Amino acid sequence: MEDKGEIGKIILAFVVGGVVGALTGILLAPASGAETRKKIKDASLTAKEKALEKIEDAKEGASSILARGKEKVSEFKTSVSAAVEAGKEAYKHKKEELTSESNEEA
Repeated sequence: MEDKGEIGKIILAFVVGGVVGALTGILLAPASGAETRKKIKDASLTAKEKALEKIEDAKEGASSILARGKEKVSEFKTSVSAAVEAGKEAYKHKKEELTSESNEEA
């Protein structure tokens, strides 16, 4: 879960940096008020679209990581179950062996 927060922070930093850079460029360029407002509006829409794309990419990445994690947990669970069953069988076999030896000695 820590990785998800870090990815979000990185994406947010890129988006904010892009918006600040675009707005700085627009505001420092010589243009009329109406033209500047249009550029700001266009830049904000572009930034919004890019942010939504990055968020979607992050969601897909998180889903992929979650799926791989679930798969690994399932594999681990299967191997642990098999080991437990093997241990039970070995115990049962050894118990029968010792019981048999005990009966033969008596």
